[in-house]
Amino acid sequence: MAVSLLAAELAGNFVACILYGIYLVTLGIAGRVLLTTTTASGRRRARTSLNWVVVGVSVVLFVSATLDLAVSFTTLVDAFVIYKGPDGPLHVFKDRSGWETFIKTFCVGVQTTFGDGILIYRCWFIWSKYWPIIIFPLTLWMGTLASTLGLLTSLPRSRVGPINSGSGLSWGLALWTLTISTNIFTTSLIVWRIWGVQRRTKKYRTSPEDYDEPESMLTRGMRNIVESGMIYTVASILELIAFSTQSTLNYPASALAFHSVGITFNLIIIRGSANRSDYANETEIRFAQSPLNSNNIPSTSSGVENKPDVFILSGLQSESSSHAPRIETPSIGGSLHDSDFPVKSLSPH
Repeated sequence: MAVSLLAAELAGNFVACILYGIYLVTLGIAGRVLLTTTTASGRRRARTSLNWVVVGVSVVLFVSATLDLAVSFTTLVDAFVIYKGPDGPLHVFKDRSGWETFIKTFCVGVQTTFGDGILIYRCWFIWSKYWPIIIFPLTLWMGTLASTLGLLTSLPRSRVGPINSGSGLSWGLALWTLTISTNIFTTSLIVWRIWGVQRRTKKYRTSPEDYDEPESMLTRGMRNIVESGMIYTVASILELIAFSTQSTLNYPASALAFHSVGITFNLIIIRGSANRSDYANETEIRFAQSPLNSNNIPSTSSGVENKPDVFILSGLQSESSSHAPRIETPSIGGSLHDSDFPVKSLSPH
């Protein structure tokens, strides 16, 4: 049975409110990780130790999500309280030429472009800032940006009806198809890089504890990336299906995909911080129980420790420095030994 436009709008707002609450909780935890130290005192980080790219994206995603919810509330008030004309609330929800529809569509574009952008940034960073590896993801990202602009410009030309009809249909399909492709391809590149480094560190494992270790930090980080990527990908696929079939379920599906961007972004930061802390505790326990040996002394890097949201790189450093000979070479924040794991051996060349 088809869901009416009015019921779908109300369901979409309900889903958005629930997910926005979840997003705020994860934002509070992730914000503490980004802005304070990991010590018990939890002191505020110095400006030089902040990852300003991640902090900036966090602010943009928060403003976008809050603005979207505020506009949705304004639309509900307009539909059920202020407007008294023909068709009642249905007339307000069908009108696509108003400023409310434009702002909500703009917020969707902001979430997708910034969410995909920070994923590409992480990929570029983990691949030792190797630009050729992100050429294709950047091309997809620019296509997503162009689709967003096309969708925004199509709104005034189709004044009446759901947003997934008329000229907005093709632009919306392009937008969600490109963002899904970007997410899958870039996540695969990140996992490939981590898996490659992990595979190369196995030949340096010498102690029985290393082989008996059930799960390394790299494995945890890789699972973190994959699971977070799957959440957003599945939500986006549901939105693509609802959008392409011109179903009114597009509204709750859109709310799910919209807020999953911020939630998964925060989860990567939270789980990355927890994984790093757990790994540090396990390393300290093994070191305390092992004979004094220079190979057992864990190596740390202030460049990674003071830069939140580089937890995967912290894992790369921990894995390589714990099991491989220390070689002083330039690396990302002093955290990744490129001489042990050269980019060329992992690149498509």
